[in-house]
Amino acid sequence: MCAGAGGEEGGVFAPREGRSMHDRQQQLTVVSNRLPIVMNRTDDGWDVKPGSGGLVQAMNPILGDTGGCWVGWPGVVAEDGDGWRESVEQMSAEGDYQFEPVVISDEDYRGYYRGFANSVLWPLFHGFPDRCDFDPAFYDAYGRVNQKFAEAVRTCHDEGVLWVQDYHLIQLARRLREQKNPGQIGFFLHIPFPSVENFSKLPWGEEILADLLHYDLIGFQTERDLHNFERCAREAGIRST
Repeated sequence: MCAGAGGEEGGVFAPREGRSMHDRQQQLTVVSNRLPIVMNRTDDGWDVKPGSGGLVQAMNPILGDTGGCWVGWPGVVAEDGDGWRESVEQMSAEGDYQFEPVVISDEDYRGYYRGFANSVLWPLFHGFPDRCDFDPAFYDAYGRVNQKFAEAVRTCHDEGVLWVQDYHLIQLARRLREQKNPGQIGFFLHIPFPSVENFSKLPWGEEILADLLHYDLIGFQTERDLHNFERCAREAGIRST
């Protein structure tokens, strides 16, 4: 296990020594909770437009150069049917890189996104454990959806670097490793990492730490977040895989 600061503004942790993430010639696959699109139902079907968030603006030129793939939830649930697929596939075909949508049920969306991601991890990582709802059903849904993302990644990603974004997908590297994916997998956390005092309140804390250590490289927003993560791992006795 080795750690290094990424400068005054951020931190980087490299739990899987000996694996380089720096070959810029490799194809890039980005995985995030949402695809870089906005979908709206109209009288004629589905209207699909490009997204405009900060992550989209940062990743679009890179993916355009590598001709890679973006894996994410398209903004619809399984109960909405398949009428949206044609519009998404057309936008993907007209762009510089591929979209790979991950479709989940409304129940799993509520449990994974509204539940574990935003009613457990988000408040806990921001220092508000008293606002968390530690419902085991949320954690189960989180696992099911991370597995669906892993299956979608295998559909479009054969080689190159996989870059996973944020707290919604912490389990993804471990699930890909279980599927014998030997590739390079990086992770960036877009929210703070909590102190030991707060993280220890998470019933699945050791599992979350072990899942993070399946990544080849972990990026944090600040050195404090890096140090919090390192301390949590030490306190839990977690070691890289």
